Amino acid sequence: MVTLVTPGGATVGGVESESVVVILSTGGGGVPLERDALDALEGTSVTWVRVEREGEARCLAARVRHADPPDQFRVRIREWGVARGWAVTVAPCGTPH
Repeated sequence: MVTLVTPGGATVGGVESESVVVILSTGGGGVPLERDALDALEGTSVTWVRVEREGEARCLAARVRHADPPDQFRVRIREWGVARGWAVTVAPCGTPH
C-alpha cells in the first residue's frame, strides 16, 4: 500500500490501484477541460498528464493513483466527468510501484 500527497498537499492514504484515464471534451457548453481538471477528483493523485487541443475540442490523458478498486473508480470518475459534460474512459494498470 502506498500513501500519496496530492499537488494541493492533501494526503491520499491506502492507494492500491493505478489507472490510465482519457477524458474528451467537445467544448460545447460543458466545463472547460484543463490540465489541472483531475485535481478536483477526491482521493486521487495524478502521476502524469497530457492535454491536446484542436479548436474547442480537448483530450486529456493521465495516469492516476486511487484507493478505490478499479471497477468502483471507473464508475466514480465517469459520473464525475458526465457531470461536467465530458466523456471518460478508464484502463486499470494494477498496483503502483
